[in-house]
Amino acid sequence: MAIVGILFVALGLYAWKLAASAIQVKDSVTSAVGQTEKIMSAVAAGDLPGADTQMKSVEKNLAAAESGIEGWEWGGVAWVPPVGDNIHAIRTAVETAQWLVGEVARPAIPLITDGLRPKAGKFDVAAIRELSEVLSTAAPRFEHRQRDLAAAAEGELIGPVADGVGKLESLLGQAEPVVHDSVGLLQILPATLGGNGPRDYLLMFQGTSEARSLGGNPAVLLQIHVEDGSISIGGFANSSDFHSRANPVIPLDPEAEHIFGDKIGRWFPDVTMPPDFPYSVELVRAFWNETVGTEVDGVLSIDPTLLSYILEATGPVPLSTGDVLTSGNAVPLLLNEVYFRYEDPMAQNAFFAEAAGGVFTALTTGAGNPLGLVTALQRGSEEGRLLYAPTNADEAALIDGTRASGSMPLDNIDETAVGVFVNDNTGSKKSYYLNMTVDISSKACAAGSEGEAYSGSVSLTSTLSPEVAATLPYYITGPYFGPRVISTYIALYGPLGGELSNVLIDGVPAKVLSQGTHLGRPVVKVEVLNDGLSRHHVDFDFSLPTPEGGPISVWHTPMTGDTPVVIKDECR
Repeated sequence: MAIVGILFVALGLYAWKLAASAIQVKDSVTSAVGQTEKIMSAVAAGDLPGADTQMKSVEKNLAAAESGIEGWEWGGVAWVPPVGDNIHAIRTAVETAQWLVGEVARPAIPLITDGLRPKAGKFDVAAIRELSEVLSTAAPRFEHRQRDLAAAAEGELIGPVADGVGKLESLLGQAEPVVHDSVGLLQILPATLGGNGPRDYLLMFQGTSEARSLGGNPAVLLQIHVEDGSISIGGFANSSDFHSRANPVIPLDPEAEHIFGDKIGRWFPDVTMPPDFPYSVELVRAFWNETVGTEVDGVLSIDPTLLSYILEATGPVPLSTGDVLTSGNAVPLLLNEVYFRYEDPMAQNAFFAEAAGGVFTALTTGAGNPLGLVTALQRGSEEGRLLYAPTNADEAALIDGTRASGSMPLDNIDETAVGVFVNDNTGSKKSYYLNMTVDISSKACAAGSEGEAYSGSVSLTSTLSPEVAATLPYYITGPYFGPRVISTYIALYGPLGGELSNVLIDGVPAKVLSQGTHLGRPVVKVEVLNDGLSRHHVDFDFSLPTPEGGPISVWHTPMTGDTPVVIKDECR
């Protein structure tokens, strides 16, 4: 009996020791996960000393948790299914958090500070290369870590353990796309910053108040010189410097000419009508070479909405006019108010140039939060507001097929892309008053069907009231329509290999202005007339004989505001 008593006492002490250890481990893991979230918040806010403090606390808590679960009392019950599930989950969480902090955050954060925050107008190209290597190594491991956490979460977990694993899964889910998207940018950034030799670029500023397929009228161009991380503005031109021509500046792509007319090569403001940025850049470079004569190594494009995103990272930028450009006022000021203030187009373009140059200066002097800048550029790229066409073939290959390339995919494998592109026809700046929404769905793709059908609807809504229209200056209203009327051409691009079967405007068969094939896709162009406060719907149907592509995606003109897109893909 004495032996039995001793065993009960020993088991009681063992259970007490295990429980005490479990509480300590649980508390350490919970604290570490919470502090890991704070690291991300601190970095996002640009508080790098705060991030370092949080990392030290996380590392301390993770070390305590790791020490706790390696104790003898845990090994004794690891074979018991419910307990073993929790031990495995905690170990997986600890290892994942240690990897995230020790192999990703710890080496990356100081490199973000050194590489992405320029000093005296110069970026540290070596630090950017090192940061690229760190994130390139980490990016493919996120999926593996997420898979391990998901498997651990399937066990019979107690509440606190399940909560900690879930929070860590969520944290990885937030960090993974940021890291993944940053890798592509960081791979090409050293060379684009002149790390392999000096380069010259054109920075094109598209005004979305006069819509074009790729954004808007390319009103202003800045010539930028980069060398070993140092950046300087070398010249300036605006759209009026490139005179209209009797004949196209270069022989035109006959398919693009058929859809958009030969003015894409005769009138500089229309070079961005074809929804193919590399081709538009050919036109830009031809105009530039003819008028200015200097060679450039690439063309970048931005718009005022992207500038507003960048200003969230840099903070306000003062202008010589007394204006202070902020993330909140950049869009209305640059796309609308400037036309009320200045009647002379030269004065308008000078204002645009100073605004773009001011934001550029803020970037190159290290103002604001470098991670916030990366986030702004990623968002702009995803929305088609940041486009880049390099002459370097390797760099072009890295961004090929991405939104930053400005060219729709060449196959349907990864995505079955449909395009909705808007072009102003009023010769005005009234696209500022247009909002667009896009809905698209697929159906009839079951086994044995003859193909896949795509149905879409585009809504264009004018917010231009008769009262506001009566106050508009001539430069906004344009010469061809009344002040309240907005004439818009919509070019609809179907999936590669598809066919157009139907297009309606407000339920009535549309008058087709042009129809054909471009970029291997069926295209139709129609006109939508908005008069005052109004909304019109363009409904269309495409068919695709072989429904074996990727999920539906919609490529569309980046409007002044957001463009809600709803996709219902019944086939995948």
